[in-house]
Amino acid sequence: MTSSSSKIPVSVLIPAKDEELNLPACLASIARADEVFLVDSQSSDRTVEIALNSGAKVVQFYFDNRWPKKKNWSLDNLPFRNEWVLIVDCDERIPPELWDEIAKVIQNPNFEGYYLNRKVLFLGQWLRYGGRYPDWNLRLFKHQKGRYENLGTESVPNTGDNEVHEHVILAGAVGYLKNDMIHEDYRDLFHWIERHNRYS
Repeated sequence: MTSSSSKIPVSVLIPAKDEELNLPACLASIARADEVFLVDSQSSDRTVEIALNSGAKVVQFYFDNRWPKKKNWSLDNLPFRNEWVLIVDCDERIPPELWDEIAKVIQNPNFEGYYLNRKVLFLGQWLRYGGRYPDWNLRLFKHQKGRYENLGTESVPNTGDNEVHEHVILAGAVGYLKNDMIHEDYRDLFHWIERHNRYS
């Protein structure tokens, strides 16, 4: 683990449900963050145990088919001790060079948030073409400045309790980071197909 003196003053928010296969690599990649919240939707596997053992704070979210969904609820209700929040999915990783960049850019008073470019790996291969790269996502921002848009999907079947297609609306200037975040799902091909069928 990284010593507390070298922690970066960012609070990481991880939405999760039954992510025991992806979570260890995700948590290892965000060890430099000063604070980690995992917001869980009643996982039935070892997700909560893995998160707690890593030192993350675990909060349960109970969706009632009304707005807000998980990420906006978290932004509204979690007691972040840092001004900056970084939203990371369980199948994403934050490489060391991206952390180095984050540590610098959060000191810039001219920006309220930053887009991260997501590099998607599928079965170990980089999906560079087919519209998968670049894949910009506004994931790093001052938590009081940004919220996810409401697309009215709360009661639409199979859209779940988490903002997936919604984008962050931010009050203020945004920048773009040079280093990529990594998206790599460690679950099998069946889960990949099932997830895309559900979202399509």
